[in-house]
Amino acid sequence: MRRTFHAAAAVALCSGLFTMPASAGSASPGPSAAGAAVRRLPVTPAGQVLVVQANLQDSVRQADARDTRDLDNFARLLAEKAPAAPDALLLTEILGPGARHLANALSRATGQRYRAEVAGERSAFLPDGAVRENAIILNTGTMTAAARGGFERVQDEDQAYVVAARRDGTLRVPLVAAHPGGDPAPAAAWLADRFAHEDGVTVLGGDFRAGRCAVPAEDQAIGCEPQAFWADLTGPRAYTDAYFERGDAQARRHSGYVFARGDVLKAAIDTDMPDVSDCKAAFDAGRSHTADRDCRAAYYADEPFGWALIGAARDEQQSVVPAKLALDHCELAVRTADAMARVVNNTAAPLSRPVRVSASEPLTVTPAEAALDVPAGQAKNVIVTVTAPRDTEPGEHTVTVTIGSEKREIPVTVTEDCVEPKVYATSFHAGFGPELAVDDDIATYWHSEYQPPHPLPQSITLNLGETRQVSALDYQPRFDGNLNGTILDYKVYLSTDGRTFTEVAGGSWAADARQKSASFDAADARYVRLEGSRASGGSYLSAAEVTVR
Repeated sequence: MRRTFHAAAAVALCSGLFTMPASAGSASPGPSAAGAAVRRLPVTPAGQVLVVQANLQDSVRQADARDTRDLDNFARLLAEKAPAAPDALLLTEILGPGARHLANALSRATGQRYRAEVAGERSAFLPDGAVRENAIILNTGTMTAAARGGFERVQDEDQAYVVAARRDGTLRVPLVAAHPGGDPAPAAAWLADRFAHEDGVTVLGGDFRAGRCAVPAEDQAIGCEPQAFWADLTGPRAYTDAYFERGDAQARRHSGYVFARGDVLKAAIDTDMPDVSDCKAAFDAGRSHTADRDCRAAYYADEPFGWALIGAARDEQQSVVPAKLALDHCELAVRTADAMARVVNNTAAPLSRPVRVSASEPLTVTPAEAALDVPAGQAKNVIVTVTAPRDTEPGEHTVTVTIGSEKREIPVTVTEDCVEPKVYATSFHAGFGPELAVDDDIATYWHSEYQPPHPLPQSITLNLGETRQVSALDYQPRFDGNLNGTILDYKVYLSTDGRTFTEVAGGSWAADARQKSASFDAADARYVRLEGSRASGGSYLSAAEVTVR
């Protein structure tokens, strides 16, 4: 699917960030990376830094590394879309020659002067088998290296770092361009510990090769169970995920991050990438000239770059994410959406903040009250679920979130349509979601959560999409030679509205892999629920297929 980007939206996003100098609108005398005249981009205000993160995927294939059209595109597009001249770029999958070429291209595109402060060599692969493919580029007009940079080995991959500072002396910024080679959790913890005692605003930017949510999805929903690396950085270590809090990143799947131990003022992810399937093969082969015109003009990588405007940490930082909600997702006839209230405590003493949430009918909020008890130097959050009946009339509403004495109003849109999944489960283990029980594939299966154990009963509920008459449920246990989770004691429930369920069958099944059935008097139903209260192997359920007839 081709993503579209509206220039007016970009202007609106970036407006109000900076006071433009009087000469900012004049064209610079030098050509851009594409050969066209450009205006000199304004610099960031004192006490702030604009950090760009990108995985440029320009390090493994030598032919790709020699073909620099993608780097030139990146420099030009970054100059067009960034709200000011970037102060630092944290880059992954780029070699030393590419980083230096990009610094020159960015200098031409912005009217500023850039230098590759930390970069590798002509190959990503070191003699000892490790990988070095990260780089840090600084705007030499605004930033200087306060301490010599270099590389730190983590999981056989070298991570680039440098302690930078604004030339005007207003902010010190330890920077890390991270690309963990394995599980991002130990790598993120190691990097955070490595720079924990540095003064200033530490920024960990890079491609962590993983989404925020433990269960992969096309978006990064607010209320999902977060992966360990994300929970650790944004909780006990008090980093802020810039894209998540300020860049609407929860609306899309991504693996690039800017984590800042400071105050994130603004952030954004590029949304104007062409369909990578149209571009990737030609650029990877170093034959960008054979790609179509749109690709030649706009392709720079498979993943979008992002930027974050960061300032010094405040003693207490409060946030409510997202800035607005859409009740366009339904679960069992109820519209639902989540918001997060978060407090970062940058002081040396613990603090406690009450959280109060209110909304007028037809909206409801859960919980309506909570308390965030935040230890010194850490952060805490609470997830608030906003719901409304599925048949709520489309319109605009407001949820009020008060943290301590600070009040925030969140606009809530009840949309005309509401997307409803085909199946629900009371729990599931990552990689074994309920959709695998309705995919017509006996080799895949749903498995309820077992790490940590979830007590029985558990259930799986089919959404038929419309009310129709049913008289039987068929259950196929997992068919891989392992009977763990096979339902032994069961009940079947029916519902027409998703709220009130009526038991229509119950009993026991044998502990084997043969298909099981439960018959009952024909009745109308839109939702059919299979509940298990005893199962083979332990306190969990599994199902290869569940169907009704």
